[in-house]
Amino acid sequence: MRTEAESGKVRIDKERFFNLPVVILIASSFMLGMSEFIVVGILPGIAADLKISEVTVGNLVSLFAFVYAPVTPLGSALSARFPRFATHLTLIGIFLAGNILCAFAPNYAVLVVARIMIALVSGTLVAVAMTYAPDVTTDRFRTKFIAWVFSGFSIASVVGVPVGTWVANTFGWRWAFHMINVLTIMLIVGMVVALPRNSHIVKIGFLPQFRLFFDRRIQLGVLDVVCGAAASYVFYTYLTPIMRDEVHVPEQYLSVGLVIFGAACLWSNLYG
Repeated sequence: MRTEAESGKVRIDKERFFNLPVVILIASSFMLGMSEFIVVGILPGIAADLKISEVTVGNLVSLFAFVYAPVTPLGSALSARFPRFATHLTLIGIFLAGNILCAFAPNYAVLVVARIMIALVSGTLVAVAMTYAPDVTTDRFRTKFIAWVFSGFSIASVVGVPVGTWVANTFGWRWAFHMINVLTIMLIVGMVVALPRNSHIVKIGFLPQFRLFFDRRIQLGVLDVVCGAAASYVFYTYLTPIMRDEVHVPEQYLSVGLVIFGAACLWSNLYG
């Protein structure tokens, strides 16, 4: 069965799971994950270049999380009130601007501002991507779609961060962000070409959308994700210096360690 978006131009084969819109949405979460986690692989390079401690650079990850966590539900509730495609492009534009600022940041303060910009929109971008599910796939693929979109972050751990680390070690840490920027521009082109323009604007008020947090099942689900993320990301943030200083892994093999860790995350995510 084929369906046509309201624009009259974008046709989607919903019977084939890995159609172009689904791939684009998985790629978008991959880019979000790569941007979020890239600091892990290039942490020593940033610290040396900006003449600050690695712990200070590691705080960028904590800062990202502190902004990401409260803004995501608020941004998701607000975004539902506006045309989806235009909102999606606007948010990805802010994401691109934040990464460009990272690439050219002259000091730590500017890098902090840039990371805050990225954190402000990243969670909402994931939420918006999820709303495409009924438009790009069938009911029987709905759970698989959600799993794969979230797996974009794990794929970033397997592929994106190690590649970014290699780029940073070879050309300098700023080039890791330049690479993200080029890939994001390509992603935006793909979004314009492939994603449906129809919207499902939420009719209910802003505050009533948060009633779902009073559901015990939702509370347990959120707690499960929080505990899992806390257990893995606290270690993952400092994985590069841990491998280098504690395990004494040669620098040329640090990317291999990141790949192994990311592969374990990807497998567990898809299996779960």
